[in-house]
Amino acid sequence: MNTDTDYLKSIAEEITQSPKKDSSKPDHHLLVEAKRLEKAIIHHLSAIENFTQRDTFYFNTLNKLVNICDVLFEFHKQISPDVEVLLQLLTAIKEIVPSEIRPNLKLAKAFVEIQKRNLTAIWAKQRRILEEQEIDGRLIEIAAIPFMRFIDGKQKLCWSDFTWIRGYLAKLEIMDWDDADCSGKTEALTSLLIGRDFNDDRFYIYCKKYIQGRTGAISSKRNKLLEFAQCEKLVLEDTQVGTAPFDLRANSVSERLLKWIREEIDFVETHEKENPYLKLRLNMYVNRIAFFFKLLHEQKVFGDTSFKDLSQQIASTCLSADGEEILASTIISKAYPKDQKMLEEMEGLLVRMLEYVRRFMRGK
Repeated sequence: MNTDTDYLKSIAEEITQSPKKDSSKPDHHLLVEAKRLEKAIIHHLSAIENFTQRDTFYFNTLNKLVNICDVLFEFHKQISPDVEVLLQLLTAIKEIVPSEIRPNLKLAKAFVEIQKRNLTAIWAKQRRILEEQEIDGRLIEIAAIPFMRFIDGKQKLCWSDFTWIRGYLAKLEIMDWDDADCSGKTEALTSLLIGRDFNDDRFYIYCKKYIQGRTGAISSKRNKLLEFAQCEKLVLEDTQVGTAPFDLRANSVSERLLKWIREEIDFVETHEKENPYLKLRLNMYVNRIAFFFKLLHEQKVFGDTSFKDLSQQIASTCLSADGEEILASTIISKAYPKDQKMLEEMEGLLVRMLEYVRRFMRGK
């Protein structure tokens, strides 16, 4: 059976060159050839066993039918009965092996026009829901981008654009905003968009600013690193392996975010220091600090903690009078002083402490 679309194309071109007839019915020759061609294409596809040959034939045939449909749509300036014949033919052919339609197959202009009408109403409904959930308005505008691409109709759209937005919409429609597994509803929408690999630059920038907001107010180096690690964990958890991206030509939003987060972690680890004011600054030099904590340790103030472990804790939390870092090894080596003057000064401190305590005791 002949599967060449040239005759169908010639009929369409003849329609555009002849005076307009009754527009309430499709052209008879166009309708007959479309029905014949549908059977021929289905028969031919089922007979091809080689995947590469079938894929090539399938894509070329669909592409030619899209072009013919566009010719008729541009001529009629609307979805006329002639255009509907081509749309029905395209639908029938696509349903044969929908899993094998190439992502870069151009969408027919008439098909996009139909989707514009549907998506305008669908997005209006979804937008109301997002606003009722009090989601960040900036993120709502970003979430609208896939819908706006269809509604504006300014860009060339492909099969991958249609399948992506269909999956995106399915996720939005089943979203349980009250029980979302996130810290908030804005975060829940962010998680959904990462999971759908919405790799538009505007969403990537939004995610970066969100992470910067979480980490920027943290002054502690350790806590900042922990926050970056938590953000990295969340991105990894939201990433869905095998999901087609929003933009086939751009890198995955997860890959870009993870790369940026790891670069921020490297920068913090390399260039930032712990802020000294977060440590206890004692008005003592290291030899007095070592002896003072040794006294406390001997009295079991720290329970069964060994002095070696206690020295590590002191080194990580205390500074000497001159603001210098304290080494754990130094504390251990100076825990048994011989300097009599220093011992007398420490005795004076302890006596003053004892006298202070006795002020609160009755009968003393």
